[in-house]
Amino acid sequence: MSATNNGSGEAQDRMLGSVPGAQALGRGPAPDGTFSRHDYHHPAAGWGAARSVGRVLEERGTPVEGVQALFVMNHEDGGFDCPGCAWPDDPSGLRLDICESGVKHVTWELTREQVGREFFAAHTVSELAGWTDYDLEAAGRLSEPVRYDPASDRYVPVSWEDAFELAGRVLRGLGSPHQAAFYTSGRLSNEATFLYQLWVREFGTNNLPDCSNMCHEASGRALTAAIGSGKGTVDLGGLGAGGRDLADGRQRRHERAADAHLAGRS
Repeated sequence: MSATNNGSGEAQDRMLGSVPGAQALGRGPAPDGTFSRHDYHHPAAGWGAARSVGRVLEERGTPVEGVQALFVMNHEDGGFDCPGCAWPDDPSGLRLDICESGVKHVTWELTREQVGREFFAAHTVSELAGWTDYDLEAAGRLSEPVRYDPASDRYVPVSWEDAFELAGRVLRGLGSPHQAAFYTSGRLSNEATFLYQLWVREFGTNNLPDCSNMCHEASGRALTAAIGSGKGTVDLGGLGAGGRDLADGRQRRHERAADAHLAGRS
């Protein structure tokens, strides 16, 4: 793997897609080999999927908490939405509504792995830029605030007091509150998001782009222009009501193997 985020001006421009006629570079690793694939002739669900789920729970070290979470995932009453996709809740009381990708997402949320100061002392930021997303995720979660140190090209730990002081100093030094953008994630709870946006508006701006804006607004505008709606027009109860159901996806996390039986309806 070779890292693409070097310090050259040309590389930086290509990352932003501002070089006419040149393919835009992404941040992170650039695979220098071919991707792996193999033919698969087995059912998309069934015992093979069940064994895969068990293997994921074992590998992530969550055999108890993981199983408990699966029985309330995507439940309308007292459960939680799967963090992997936007599959709708089944109001008919379906007891188990999961897929293998969803199991992986949930076990990632339950991970006990932590990334501390020893990890960052052993790896430079330039090195980490060449890691795959999977490897970075598998390393664990941050356990303390860190800041980037250009001299050592490493993240170094700082106290919470110093972290808040640094953030406050930068924000107070802006010419206008509108020069700041406060990104939010759909993974935050409603309570945390409410407090966050309240603080940002008190600061003096409503620049609050979230993952929906960044990821889905462009496709929503295109769908509105094409079909008159910026999102799906079929609910869960409508599946199977027509003569034929076709499932087509471009984002792998939105493909639900557990519902592969839809392709067989006609």
